[in-house]
Amino acid sequence: MRSLWVLLLIPLLAFVPHKYYVSTTDMYYKPEKQQLQLVVRVFTDDFSRALSHYSSEEISLDPDTQAAEATEQLISNYFKDHFVVHGLEEIASFSFVGWEYKQDQTHVYASFDNIPEMDILEWSNVFLFDAFPDQKNIVTLTTLNYKKSFLHTKERSFAQFNF
Repeated sequence: MRSLWVLLLIPLLAFVPHKYYVSTTDMYYKPEKQQLQLVVRVFTDDFSRALSHYSSEEISLDPDTQAAEATEQLISNYFKDHFVVHGLEEIASFSFVGWEYKQDQTHVYASFDNIPEMDILEWSNVFLFDAFPDQKNIVTLTTLNYKKSFLHTKERSFAQFNF
């Protein structure tokens, strides 16, 4: 009788909404190019909501409904404000490379250029935290000799890597 109840409950549990908020970032440190390259992947609907919150306007990342240049500038500004590399010298610069709309995911590409060799890399990743308090951001740093992942939450948005 107990197993019959379990069998009846399983299909009902399939319809219980379980929303999770996660982004992934691949970060590549390239000392020979004096560059830190980043690829951020976020769910498109979540990113649209965060951008709408950030800009106080309704934002859709569907390229058929938004002006590409305005959207690109908005995403670039959001990136600069929400992913910060600490301790960079003034000579270092941020470059927004672009973004791709992939229906349920949006990929954002950027780099920090003119980065001298360093002993320590520190950054903060608060992508989507303003729109989703339960947001989790996974950052995977790849260097010449190491590959390490970091989990960013609203309570712990700062990370540090020692070379």
